[in-house]
Amino acid sequence: MIYALHGLTIRYSNIISDIRLAREAGYDALELHTDKLDRYIASNLGAKYVAEKLEEHGILASGIDIIGAVETQDAKAFAAILEKTKLLCKFANVIDCPTIQLNAFSELEPFTEPERIRLTAKNIAQICDIGLEFGIRFQLEAAAWTPIHTLEQCQDLLEAVNKPNLGLVIDFWHFWASRGATPEQIRALDPSLIYAVHISDGFRPEIGAPWVDETLLRDVLVGDGEIPISDWVDAIKATGFDGCYSGEFLGHTLWEQDHLEVAGEYLRRMKAFVSKS
Repeated sequence: MIYALHGLTIRYSNIISDIRLAREAGYDALELHTDKLDRYIASNLGAKYVAEKLEEHGILASGIDIIGAVETQDAKAFAAILEKTKLLCKFANVIDCPTIQLNAFSELEPFTEPERIRLTAKNIAQICDIGLEFGIRFQLEAAAWTPIHTLEQCQDLLEAVNKPNLGLVIDFWHFWASRGATPEQIRALDPSLIYAVHISDGFRPEIGAPWVDETLLRDVLVGDGEIPISDWVDAIKATGFDGCYSGEFLGHTLWEQDHLEVAGEYLRRMKAFVSKS
C-alpha cells in the first residue's frame, strides 16, 4: 500500500511546495488538488517541471482531484469539461499519474433516479474515452449531499458507463455522512473497483436535517470525529485492497495551522488505524 498526501489538507500552498511537504511529512505520494493545479498550469511552468520535482523528492503522483459537475446537461459547460479532461489527462500522462477523480454534483436533482444515472453515465463515458487515449483512469466519488451518493447508485452508474477505466474512491466521510453505505457493504466490493481510499472523519446532520457547509462538519483530523474509522478500515482491508490511502478534511481551523505538522499528524493517525485493523 501507499500513503498519499491529499492536496486539500494543505489548502493554501502550491503544487511544488506540496511535493516537498509530502516528502518531509513521510508520505509516499501526492494527490494533486485541481485548484492548485489550475493555478500551476496557468503559470506556464509545464508538467515536465512537476515530473522532475516528483522524481527529485521520491514522491509518486497518485491522483488528481477533481473534475467536478460531470453530470451537467449544459452543452457549453460540458464542452469545457471535456477540454479540461484532455488537458489534465495530458498532464497526468507526463507526471505518470494514473488516476483523475470525477464528481457529479446536484444539477440533476429534479430528475428521476434512472434519468440521473443515464444522463450522468452518458457524460462520464465520453470522459472515460478521452482517458483511454492517454492511459488514464477515473475514480468516482459520491459526494454526500448529491443525488447520486449511495454505493448502490455508484455501482449502477459504473454499470451504465461500462468502461474499463472507471472505478470508485471510497471516502469514509461521504458514504457515512450520507448513510449511503455501511462497512458491511464495502466488505463485499470487488477490490478491482476500488481505485483509492480517503480515510476521512467528521460529523453529519441528523436524519432529515438540511446539509450545512462541509467545513462545519469536517474540520477534524481522523480519529477526532464520530466515524468508527476502524470498522471502515477493516472493511477495506477485507476486500483485499492494497492500493493508495489518503486523508482528507475540510476545515478553516486546520487549514490555518502549520501544513507540515498537520500533514505529519494525519499520516501518523492513518497508519495507526491501518496497522491495528
